[in-house]
Amino acid sequence: MLWAQAEDIADRVKDNWIWAAVVVGLMIALFVIARIAGSRKKKPPDLERGLREDLRGYPPPPATNAPQRLTVNGEPVRLRLVVVAPTGKVQDPIKPDQVPELLDEVFRGLGGYVQSDKPRIKLWPPQLSVAGFAPTFHRLVESPDPEESPSRWVKLAGPARTRQHPILLGLALLADQPCKLGDLHVETTEWGELLYIPR
Repeated sequence: MLWAQAEDIADRVKDNWIWAAVVVGLMIALFVIARIAGSRKKKPPDLERGLREDLRGYPPPPATNAPQRLTVNGEPVRLRLVVVAPTGKVQDPIKPDQVPELLDEVFRGLGGYVQSDKPRIKLWPPQLSVAGFAPTFHRLVESPDPEESPSRWVKLAGPARTRQHPILLGLALLADQPCKLGDLHVETTEWGELLYIPR
């Protein structure tokens, strides 16, 4: 009986092979369309995910009675994030234990605040665009406060020179009081003009 049914189906397919081909073609087309639609829904990988920082979740700095306070344009601040990146592809990678020394080379005394303020230290991969570093830093390091409004967060970013080679430096600092300093692009020679440590 099964054999007879199978022969009957085979005869129908022979008589209507065009319809069978159309049905198979439609099934293949629907499968391909479904796969394409499914692949479009996937978001491309976020290549900057490991570089993003949300300052909203940062813990407060440790208590201090230090008389020598770091200031930016006269505003007392605490160091909360340090981002360092080499420039170009030919530079040697930077190690975390080198950061305090590099900061001291950029601005004398700045490296000491790594010990007292206990900021997060992030090493970014080499950056090919010196001019693009500061805008990238300000975009990826998010302040909890709206732009143009007073904020306790001050961000400085730009190229800096050390004894051996230039680096790219980004700092997120927490001011004692809300101020309007915001995001500052710093040129190589401006670090010493913006930062001040009383002697």
